[in-house]
Amino acid sequence: MVLSRSDFKERLRFVRFWADYVKKTPNREWSRQQNILINSVLKSANQDAELYLRVKKILSTHA
Repeated sequence: MVLSRSDFKERLRFVRFWADYVKKTPNREWSRQQNILINSVLKSANQDAELYLRVKKILSTHA
């Protein structure tokens, strides 16, 4: 994937912003935020897997 110049600058700005944020945020707060994020991703993935299995079961009973 080739980024345009403006996309590259925006991505670099984003990376610098977060690097600065991580440096300035106390470890305890950063860990709490990461915990919230990771738990929400895992919950979403689990819900997607459960939905997939329900749909698959419904489809197999109608085949």
